Amino acid sequence: MKVCGIIGSPCKNGNVDLLASQVLKGSASQGAETSKIYLNSLKIKPCQSCGVDPYPKHCLFNDDMKGVYDALETSDAIVLGSPVYFDTVSAQVKLMIDRSNCLMPYVKKADGTFGFERRVKKWKRGVFIAVAGQTKNSMSL
Repeated sequence: MKVCGIIGSPCKNGNVDLLASQVLKGSASQGAETSKIYLNSLKIKPCQSCGVDPYPKHCLFNDDMKGVYDALETSDAIVLGSPVYFDTVSAQVKLMIDRSNCLMPYVKKADGTFGFERRVKKWKRGVFIAVAGQTKNSMSL
């Protein structure tokens, strides 16, 4: 079994990273092969909503998102961690989500109809880690 941790926090060794690492550690103790991706360390262009199906590639851009696509395809389980900023995921996670749109494109099928097509055929298990908190400075407005 392969388990990949995707860290969406800009803070290496911060709370998100530490919690995801514990999940990966537990997976490894059960014999899983684990890996970790730090989204903040990657050079990923934002989605341009081009509408082009670059099959067999995932996207027209040739950037670090390729490694994320590879991990999403080959892993049996994904551990996605994000801090909570303004009641949502971090910009790093949102960027990855937007660029993952190509994993289920809207295409013309063989019978002439249109519909969504799963590019990643293998079903995954997943864990989502959301970390929110309050600092002393945030209370002193």
